[in-house]
Amino acid sequence: GNVGHEQRCAGAKKTFDGTMQNLYVDGTNMPDVTASIEAKLQSDKSIDAVVTLGAPFADAAVQAKQTAGSKAEIDTFDLNAKVATGLQSDKLGFAVDQQPYLQGYQAVDLLWLYRYNRNVLGGGQPVLTGPQVITKDDADALADYTKRGTR
Repeated sequence: GNVGHEQRCAGAKKTFDGTMQNLYVDGTNMPDVTASIEAKLQSDKSIDAVVTLGAPFADAAVQAKQTAGSKAEIDTFDLNAKVATGLQSDKLGFAVDQQPYLQGYQAVDLLWLYRYNRNVLGGGQPVLTGPQVITKDDADALADYTKRGTR
């Protein structure tokens, strides 16, 4: 599998109580992704949450939940305009925003500051750009930024 996805799954398993199960899907076929999630939700009514590993899959999970008649909370990694709208409308519980724009920008900016002025941010320790957990409370303030693609 994808190392980044495996790390996200491991982090979720470590963070949340209860039984967790990974559902492997073909991310290039969204109708199949939706059908796989729907089938899982229909076959196991005890599922109380679905965490997707990327923003495009959140929409598929929301559709699957509705079709399956499930009460599971849908959450996701990554943030885009659709995810922000899903948070605003309570279709999603939270999104983990890795802030990739900031990751890329800040790394280059820190290198420039070091070369130009010998600035060292973080006192020799990592300077973290995320993740930020986004909820409905944050979604309104971030909606415009997601539409322009910087969040």
